[in-house]
Amino acid sequence: MLDEKTSIFEQHRKTLEGLAYRMLGTLEEAKDVIHETFLKWHETNIETLANPRAWLITVCSRISLNQLKSARKQREIYVGEWLPEPFPDTHWDDQSDPAVQVEINDTISIALLLALEKLTPVERAVFLLHDIFDLSFDEIAVVVGKTSANCRQVATRSRKRIRENHPRFDATPDEHRLLLDGFMSAVREFNLEKLTLLLADGVALYTDGGGKVQALQDVLRGGEKVAAFFVKIFSQLDRQDVVIRMQPQCFNGSLGVLIFEDDELATALTIEADSGCIHRIYAVRNPSKLSAFSRINL
Repeated sequence: MLDEKTSIFEQHRKTLEGLAYRMLGTLEEAKDVIHETFLKWHETNIETLANPRAWLITVCSRISLNQLKSARKQREIYVGEWLPEPFPDTHWDDQSDPAVQVEINDTISIALLLALEKLTPVERAVFLLHDIFDLSFDEIAVVVGKTSANCRQVATRSRKRIRENHPRFDATPDEHRLLLDGFMSAVREFNLEKLTLLLADGVALYTDGGGKVQALQDVLRGGEKVAAFFVKIFSQLDRQDVVIRMQPQCFNGSLGVLIFEDDELATALTIEADSGCIHRIYAVRNPSKLSAFSRINL
């Protein structure tokens, strides 16, 4: 049986994990933040705390902010495109409220996390704490070391930058699934014409290999170019007698697909779609970012 201190912490664990993940974009770094927050929590006299949730979020935010500043330096020398580490949606299975689920889906989407990467660490913290976690500007000021008025200005600036870098694609879940199924079918058949028809003219393909496996160094844009790229890659794998398995899997708030090569997970791929076609494709291939899927039944 958990003691009172641990029990209170566990009540807020998923909130803290969600905050740390949104701040950092990687599960491993988020786990380190949660562990450090837990240690600080156990060093604190909780009887002096009027609001344990606010205290935990504040401490978790400060640790995340420090970690993010260090992570930014590492990402400056990252090989190729950087994508967030996929977050399997099994983490949120106990969220029964549809409205809550929709909010979660949007706030952990790869597109939003990439838009957050365009912000400074302080801008990112202020936006998340106010717009996602409902902290007041007075509370946020304590976290980031600014005045409440400054935090309000930072939040306004952050929202503007996110709107500029976060295009909204509004395919329904059914439309999303149909397009993803069509994409997988066309790739399996090496059908260039069918695949091109599924892609918007300005479609963008983001791939993340982290310098550890083969991936594009830059974003590939254009329906014909992206379609030709996938047909070429999967045709090569077929000629090499590599056995390909594609398995639908929800992560980061939407349906994606896990691609296995000779029964080894090689890629976690998801799309963003609107108006009957695919506008964004995100393919995470860095093996270090695929480990979370090993803990679920595949």
